Amino acid sequence: MTIKSIPIRNSLCDILLATVVLLICVDVALGATDLKTTSASFETSRPILYTDLDVIRAYRRLRTTVSDANDDYEYRGFIGITKMKDLTQAGTKKLQKVAEGVNNKLTSNNQHTANKLFTKFMVDKVESNLLTSKPFDDWTQAVTKAYKNDDEAAYAAIFTTLAGSKTDEALVSMLAATDSIRTSILKLREVQLNKWMTSRKSEDDVYQLLQIDATASDLMKSPALSMWMAYMSKLKEDPYDFLLQKLTPSYGEAGLAKMLAKSKDDAATREIAEKMETLLLKKWLESDKTMIDVFQLLKLNTRPPDTLLLSPVLSTWAAYTIMLKKDPYELLFLAIKRTGLDDAGLARMIGIAEQYVNTAPTAKKMQELQFKKWKKDGKSAANVFRLIGLNKEDDKLFESPVWNTWLFYLDYVDKATAHKEMISILRAQFGDERLTNIIAKAKEVDSTKEIATKMERGIWLASGKTSDEIFDFLKLNEKMDDVYESAAFKTWVAYVKELNGLRKYPDEFVVITQLEKRYGGVELARMLARVKKERGTNQLLGELQGLQFKKLMAQGIGPIEMAAKSRPKDPIDDTVYVDFERYMHSRNNDLYEPPP
Repeated sequence: MTIKSIPIRNSLCDILLATVVLLICVDVALGATDLKTTSASFETSRPILYTDLDVIRAYRRLRTTVSDANDDYEYRGFIGITKMKDLTQAGTKKLQKVAEGVNNKLTSNNQHTANKLFTKFMVDKVESNLLTSKPFDDWTQAVTKAYKNDDEAAYAAIFTTLAGSKTDEALVSMLAATDSIRTSILKLREVQLNKWMTSRKSEDDVYQLLQIDATASDLMKSPALSMWMAYMSKLKEDPYDFLLQKLTPSYGEAGLAKMLAKSKDDAATREIAEKMETLLLKKWLESDKTMIDVFQLLKLNTRPPDTLLLSPVLSTWAAYTIMLKKDPYELLFLAIKRTGLDDAGLARMIGIAEQYVNTAPTAKKMQELQFKKWKKDGKSAANVFRLIGLNKEDDKLFESPVWNTWLFYLDYVDKATAHKEMISILRAQFGDERLTNIIAKAKEVDSTKEIATKMERGIWLASGKTSDEIFDFLKLNEKMDDVYESAAFKTWVAYVKELNGLRKYPDEFVVITQLEKRYGGVELARMLARVKKERGTNQLLGELQGLQFKKLMAQGIGPIEMAAKSRPKDPIDDTVYVDFERYMHSRNNDLYEPPP
């Protein structure tokens, strides 16, 4: 059989040409869309499958002749051309719709949703603090929900939308400016870091993008620095040496040392500050700087001797001197003494320096050297009291910066007798009446109230005062139910416990026994229950009530026996009964043996 030639070449060419035209039109339409959105969606593109029965129609024919097949093939070509012609003639408008459909497939419906929600929640209208605003929070929650709680994909979409509404510089600045630790912000930063990793940004590129040098006011706490450190971690690079090289030209070695010294005071910045300081010291060591060179570099030689210990960079110099295998504290102590500063001035400077985290370690070392010298010179605690000028402080005695210095010296000389020696010296120096007035005024100042109260009890002990005398002295018998909430009552209880601690065999129930002697057991129980019911339980009140119940149980008295003793009846007795029963059950009835 002779095969009939098939005149379809022109048809196929026409189909190919029409297809190319369509693809070009689709490409043009795609190019008109937001490039940022398109590029972002390409990063997470997936295979696209779509079928248009108006464009492609498949025919399956069985048992056809060759001639029929040829004619049919020619017919199929004609149908394809006709359909393609119809589609082309539909105009640009229909092609753009096709392109938009393809684009929506590529960018994903969820990204499209994220963009729409961005407008719906008016995030674009927020003028300041966008990342901590309510519209932003509402938007991120809605997008996360749209992504069915796939946080990674959700925040990639959120980032893409933000990137489409802001310049790269503005978005980076916004992420680096906030010190918030919100989950949403941390996740967006992570997306940004990964984007930089993908685009192979160097550590210097990111350093410049984050404008870290512009955060000079508090660089170590800067969110931008934290973000850069996180990027260095992703690069698996050591950030400290690079950071030292970048910061030294801007701050100078002295300025950088000062910044690092202050940053060591803060737990949040201590680690990075210490690591960078170590690198700085090694740099000085490699350049053969002497301890005198560094002392002058840090401008310590320009400070007055009586303020030297207050310099935040003194610890930096001390650390470098130790690196040179020399004792900085001995050298410093001798140098200060040679300036003519007397013991009182040095002790005062040390006392002030001890109050600050950064200068306290150096001050403590200097204090040890001063104590060693005093003891070697045979100075007693009484000598030192006058030597450092405490005898002139009067009402400000406990506020003096050298008060603690003197207490430490008492411990240094003999810790076992320090408290007794302190009271003895104070009474001899001021007399009981004047000392009592000093303590009374100190109790009115929050910063000295605690030490003054302890001193007061110490004087009572030294004077041999009984607990009854102090109870009357504090006028506690006039306060009735108010007594249990007064500061004076707490002082009395503490004094009773101190007296009890001096006994050979201390009595656990001594405070309760003293109170029962004054009020009687039943009335004391009523008072404690009434105050607890009306004003709530404080720690001391709960402790006292528990001790009374424990003492009664040890005597074989339970709630029923206690109720029987309560005559005449008082309405509060029911509360006493309930409180006692609860206490007994909480103790699992131990120590309680009911009478036969």
